[in-house]
Amino acid sequence: VATPCAACTAVLRFLIDLGYIESMSHEDSVLRNSACWSGFTFLVGFLIVFRTSQAYSRFWDGCTATHEMRAQWFQACSSLVAFCRYSNAPQELHLNFQHLLVRLFSMLHAAAMAEIEDNHTERLDAVEAFRYELLDPSAVDTDSLRTIMQCDSKVEL
Repeated sequence: VATPCAACTAVLRFLIDLGYIESMSHEDSVLRNSACWSGFTFLVGFLIVFRTSQAYSRFWDGCTATHEMRAQWFQACSSLVAFCRYSNAPQELHLNFQHLLVRLFSMLHAAAMAEIEDNHTERLDAVEAFRYELLDPSAVDTDSLRTIMQCDSKVEL
């Protein structure tokens, strides 16, 4: 982005020095006034610092929100597993439900990270978040896995 602007500036300066653009080569031109340049430099510097600090702040807000999301999902999964303790269902059903629940939360986290990822491709193998290590996704039935992979909004599913 900066290279074409620098090239245009160099060409403009070269043309001014050769005298092709006389309106900018006069001694009373506003471009020769150092106060204009110092004001412009201050304004550009201020805007760059402001935009950089805003971007930095938004980045850390996003990181914090991502960690909070993961912590809240962990807490929700832990609560659901704890609620199973007081169920009257057989122990085998408890364990199957708890294992499936943890696997689904693992997939939910990977799907949320894929949604956040700034990747505008249709190929699923290009999404970095789908390469995360999951907790035994093969234990989930194939119809459910196929539905999840074909869905456009995986997190909401």
